[in-house]
Amino acid sequence: MSGENLCDEFEKWNPMESHFKSVEFNQYSTGPGANLDLSLQSCQQGANGNGAANKPNVQVPYLLFKHMPPKMTKSALYNICRMHGRVINVRDSQKCDYFFADFATVADMEATFRALENNNYGFQVLVGRHNKKQATIELDVKDTKIMTVPPRTIGIDYENRTYRVSSRLQPRPKVAENRLVERENINGIPSDAINNDAHQLERADCYQPIKHDKFKYHTGRSYLDMNEHTKNFVAKKHGESTGHYNASSAKYVNKLGGIEKPNKFGICIKCESECDSICSRCSTYYCSVDCQKSDWQQHRYKCGKPEHLQKSPPKALPNSPQSNKTETKSSHKTSPSQHDEQYPPQIPRSGNVVTITAISKTNIVFIRAKTYEDDMSYFKTIDGIQALGNRLNRLTAKPKCGNVVIAKFGEQYNRALVLNADSEDKIFVNYMDYGNLVNLKLEDLYEIPEEYAQKPRHAMPVILKDVPDCYMTDEIRKFMYSYLNGINVYIKYKPEDFLSDKQVYQVELLDETTQQNLNKMIIKLSYPTEPRNTTEICYKEYLEQKSLPSGDNIELIVMDNSLMSTGCISCTTKPFAFEIQKFQKELQRYAESLPNKGYAPRVDELCIAKYKEDGLWYRGRCLEIVGDGYPTILFIDYGNISIVHLDDIRRYPTQFTFPIYTADCEINDLPESCGAEIVSKLEELIPNGSTIKCAHIREYKDDHFYSISLPNIVKNLADAGLL
Repeated sequence: MSGENLCDEFEKWNPMESHFKSVEFNQYSTGPGANLDLSLQSCQQGANGNGAANKPNVQVPYLLFKHMPPKMTKSALYNICRMHGRVINVRDSQKCDYFFADFATVADMEATFRALENNNYGFQVLVGRHNKKQATIELDVKDTKIMTVPPRTIGIDYENRTYRVSSRLQPRPKVAENRLVERENINGIPSDAINNDAHQLERADCYQPIKHDKFKYHTGRSYLDMNEHTKNFVAKKHGESTGHYNASSAKYVNKLGGIEKPNKFGICIKCESECDSICSRCSTYYCSVDCQKSDWQQHRYKCGKPEHLQKSPPKALPNSPQSNKTETKSSHKTSPSQHDEQYPPQIPRSGNVVTITAISKTNIVFIRAKTYEDDMSYFKTIDGIQALGNRLNRLTAKPKCGNVVIAKFGEQYNRALVLNADSEDKIFVNYMDYGNLVNLKLEDLYEIPEEYAQKPRHAMPVILKDVPDCYMTDEIRKFMYSYLNGINVYIKYKPEDFLSDKQVYQVELLDETTQQNLNKMIIKLSYPTEPRNTTEICYKEYLEQKSLPSGDNIELIVMDNSLMSTGCISCTTKPFAFEIQKFQKELQRYAESLPNKGYAPRVDELCIAKYKEDGLWYRGRCLEIVGDGYPTILFIDYGNISIVHLDDIRRYPTQFTFPIYTADCEINDLPESCGAEIVSKLEELIPNGSTIKCAHIREYKDDHFYSISLPNIVKNLADAGLL
């Protein structure tokens, strides 16, 4: 063959055109377009040439719409359909209220059908098939044949997938939470604020607190980050202050010498705190107007009356608030840590100014009153404890639950209430005058003088009314932390807002300057909204990947072992597993609130997908799409890979910024591909949800991948003759 003839033959040769017109290569075999007439298939439309869909005598695929809303027009239906595929025309029937939408290709028709199969408009969508005897596309409803869509159990394309799917569906592991307190209330603190606060990762050194130029944050509390010059200046001024009151000598002691205690100081008859204010009628000491008002039912029988006219208060009935208060008051003298569980705690009056001292959860904070008397009492307590300084004696024995001690927070000494003492290296305390919770060691605790142990706490816990107890994202944390820096807020509540079972009030907090309602703002940040446009698409880079610890003798929790044939398991740490269980509740609540409308994610796009094993919703990432309506989804918090239908997928909201805590771990010294016997033995030795102790963990940071050494597991396999 000559060169010219060869070039001519090559110009005529077009394999793509032959495949485009071939029934074998270019027709639908599954889905709504599978059983359409050959004239409607892509191969036949390709044979008819470009623009065949616009020719009057060429049949086109169409959808039939039934039960249309009364005010739905053809233009409205056209706009709805064109969002999912190319629409040629929209027709209505003269004999009934049916609508027809013609599409350019079967692909456009199928995409529109999948998108509108479970719609919120109220109409029903069916796939129409042309009558073979009819030459034109103008059809009556009686002549229209409605074809059924194949069930979703068939039509999954397994051949074109490149990712290995998990061998089977494993139940999600559950990690039991360690409750520090079993009671609903301990010493005025709700158990919810102790057992499950938002700072567990921070206490486990797994979370880096928010950075600020002036303040430091730790376990929901802030303090000034002073330089050395400022620290020296404060120390000098403190040494020149009036010092502290010595009860044994009845003097205020400092470097300038002793000063006799002024006669105007006394003890509040209500709360027994030191004060200098008295009742104007009878000169009885009260630290505040609140104490005077709350004591009026008893005090009114003596206030301002001569001694011979004074009456004794009526004897309280058993189990009445008065009798409980009296018993509590007497017991308070012998055991200062006991809390009155039958009488509402004293908190600032509604409408007063307070400040937030610590944040426990999204709906629980600690507040301190900002009246002049309360401020003076607070600063006297803090200043007095600092004056003790290095003269404090360290504790020599492990304290009991309910004991009051002194502990350091940064450079400051603070009163602390012991909540739990498992061992000398793990003592859980609550800073009484602030509210934050910290794990300490016995060597960090000091004995407290009796005069400071008997003083009431200055920080009171409150529940933010109507605010949900949800996972504290970084956005919520930044907003709430901005009020830890001395910003005043108003407190509002009603008597019926007191929760007797938890011994705490539900309150509203409003910014004193801007009048912003803190409750409403946190509620707004707590509830995610469904994305509406393409700018809100979240890809895998949107979330932070947390690193697992590396080194020797580290415990991990197996989150999923369904890919054991590759020698890999998905693991995380116990603190991280707790966090996953926390925000899982948020995912479930969000997914259930959405309309029943599926979503087709892009490759590497984050989504929320339903897990067939338990019917719950979990975070996922789309690995691949093969065109069968079943994308391959990686459940990022557990590590398994499954095929999920589009109807069981929802868009990922931008508010869910929870990090990824789970990573893939390769077990060392195993074959590249594990056989069925090895996999069976490994699943027996490393069951799903179990805790494994790794002799060594090595991290590959670029791939977020780990290799772990399990010598005991490998030895068991070798002893069984499997290696």
